[in-house]
Amino acid sequence: MKKILALAATLLLINSHQVLAGSVRTVYSQDVDSNFLELKIWKGYGLTINLMPTGETIKQVWIGDPSRITFTSNGGLCPKQSNDSECVGGKATVIFLRQIDPIKFPVTSSSNGSTQITLLTNEKQYQFKIVPASGNPAYTSLVIKSDSDRPLPISPELSPLPLTVEKPQSVPSDFPQPSPQPVAVLRPNPGTTLNGAIQRNDANALAFGLAEAGRKGEVRPGSTTWNKVQDAIKLLRRGKSREEAISLSKVDAKTFHQLLEWGQL
Repeated sequence: MKKILALAATLLLINSHQVLAGSVRTVYSQDVDSNFLELKIWKGYGLTINLMPTGETIKQVWIGDPSRITFTSNGGLCPKQSNDSECVGGKATVIFLRQIDPIKFPVTSSSNGSTQITLLTNEKQYQFKIVPASGNPAYTSLVIKSDSDRPLPISPELSPLPLTVEKPQSVPSDFPQPSPQPVAVLRPNPGTTLNGAIQRNDANALAFGLAEAGRKGEVRPGSTTWNKVQDAIKLLRRGKSREEAISLSKVDAKTFHQLLEWGQL
């Protein structure tokens, strides 16, 4: 009987670890910038939002309708009336959200209890739509990572295209015929240079250069410069010229061209 109970406890422990291991949702900083992500908070479980991988600290947290959702943090936050982004109290890196019994506040709530949460960090602002949910959670933790941690796209292997060679005109049969020799002439694929290096457009080159700068420690992920370069990459992908991308993103021109050069190597 003791052996059966011990085996059952072991299986329960293993299963609980598997549930916890699959309850993390991971996004990248730029994903939050470009999308108004929806987060569900399951009753009885709650949700943590973890910004540790970005190196940012949370200064203030605002919830549009606090009658159903409350939060705590792993560090102090700045006073709401403070405009100082470097206040001493703002040192949190993780917040925990959970459902509470509805409180009668003089606020307008949505039909499903959803609302908006805003996180103000020392670098930027994050906004999410939060929705109360019940049942078994699909995830209980949201981890936000720097864009530098995003895996680089894998370029498809480019095979050279054969160049068609016309056969020489026939010659009189009186002349000795040379033995035919195979002719192998290769033409570079339009996606490669003559030495085989993959050519990248400006947007991809700038993204590769930024990743290299992050690896070298030249540009800190999540910093103001990092975010300006991310904006420049978006502008280039929308068809803007280099000069327009520099002007609109307000990135330093020297930094822009240096990263572009690194990305084209």
